Amino acid sequence: AYYYYILGYEADISHKWEDAIKYYKKALEYDPASLYLKLQISYALHRAGNVSEALSITENIIRENPDYVPGLVLAGEIYNSQKRLGDAINAYKKIIKIDPDNNSAVLFLGTLYYYNNELDKAVETLEGLLEKTPDDFIATDYLGSIYIDKRDFEKAEKYLKKALDIKADSDTVYFRLGIISELTDRLKDAEENYKKALNNNPHNIKARERLAQVYLKQKTMEKAIAELETLRMQQPENIDIHVRLGMFYFEEKQYDKALEEFRFSLEAKPDNTPIRYYLALVLEEMNRLDEAVTELKKIISAEPKNINAFMHLAYVFSRMKKDAEAIKAYEEILDFDREKPEVYLYLAILYLHQKNYPKAEGILNEALSRFDDVADLHYNLAILYDKTGRSDEMIKRLRKTIEIDPKHADALNYIGYTFAERNINLEEAQSLITRALEIKPDNGFIIDSLGWVYFRQGKYNEALETLKRAVDLTRDDPVVLEHLGDVYNSMGQTEKAVESWEKAITFHEKEEGLKERVEKKIQELRSGIKAR
Repeated sequence: AYYYYILGYEADISHKWEDAIKYYKKALEYDPASLYLKLQISYALHRAGNVSEALSITENIIRENPDYVPGLVLAGEIYNSQKRLGDAINAYKKIIKIDPDNNSAVLFLGTLYYYNNELDKAVETLEGLLEKTPDDFIATDYLGSIYIDKRDFEKAEKYLKKALDIKADSDTVYFRLGIISELTDRLKDAEENYKKALNNNPHNIKARERLAQVYLKQKTMEKAIAELETLRMQQPENIDIHVRLGMFYFEEKQYDKALEEFRFSLEAKPDNTPIRYYLALVLEEMNRLDEAVTELKKIISAEPKNINAFMHLAYVFSRMKKDAEAIKAYEEILDFDREKPEVYLYLAILYLHQKNYPKAEGILNEALSRFDDVADLHYNLAILYDKTGRSDEMIKRLRKTIEIDPKHADALNYIGYTFAERNINLEEAQSLITRALEIKPDNGFIIDSLGWVYFRQGKYNEALETLKRAVDLTRDDPVVLEHLGDVYNSMGQTEKAVESWEKAITFHEKEEGLKERVEKKIQELRSGIKAR
């Protein structure tokens, strides 16, 4: 029996499980009453992956010898491996009843309670163990984790710091302290704890990932990127790290590097839609619009109802001045999804740009039949009414826009400017434009509207200062320059008037009809000067 046991043991430690089982069984033939040999056979079967037979033998041992602690230990291990935590707990409770001083069994029972989500019993068991063995690192560490799960961060921190008194170089304890610091919004403490975890173990991947997240929360993107670059070196095949790094590079406008990361990631995961979408965004930012279109079309080919890809494809086409393609993309969306008001809105705006007013009006009216509470739909219908000479309807729509969204600065300004242009309701115009400026205080076009109201009111000094500021903010807008010229002219500063008007003409392509109108003003001014 000893001879075959030694052969079995040698095979066992060499991980030759089948040979170990064969020799242990041979030894058992010579010593059939040996519980130890039966148990060794069970262990070897368990290690070889024959769990059911291992458990069957172990349970037979326990039935015949209910107080055999090694058999109960193995039964507990097998139950635990099968996620039969209740049975494993019962096995270890029996062990402790037989041998109350078996601290290893008490520790294991406490951890089993933890994994079975019986947190109070886990605390009671492990705290009881610490009364007998106060320097038990594992029990102390587990208690820290349990109290994190119980959201009692004060006690969790107390136990984890005690664990560090026992084992000062534990990276996992520092990692959990970092988690507590993050959860309690102490980002500097979290940073320090994660750094200490990495000092003790530079390969603690989770600590480095969390440190990168802390840097991100602290808006120190450079440091976050540095941590992810280290992770990339440690785990070059981890595609998730490449993707996250690509996103960080994108946020930092390091588009070449972002492109490289997303390209690499797509080689590993060519069917991953989010990665391809990020790649398209990068290409767009790099002004490689044709390539962006190619990537978005690949997404749509694979996922014909991917609304984000369609929306962005339409946006890229708009940037490329390909309105027809953009319109087609939005109309394709409406073929499968008519529940997004922004699709109607963008489509109508494109038709407005093309001066296809009947089509734009149809789209906006259909949208408003579904989404009457969307302010921008009313606002763009007001613009359409303005362009098609329906002034009263325009004002009504603008007032409806403001009723829905009292902070719609563009609608407030539109009414105010319209009144100023018509030289009517100037007090209301000033009030509306002032409200708009409270919302967008540095908007040059709204400031221009206020200057134009002052002009209509005959407040030329206020108009001049206001319009100068509007010109500084808008720089090359021809209408604002025209207004400034009008004020100079009214104040008798004819040279400055002509200078502003001539500058307005250089940008006339932005405003239809402006060139002829302003040239006429210059001609009339010069004729008047000659006549005098």
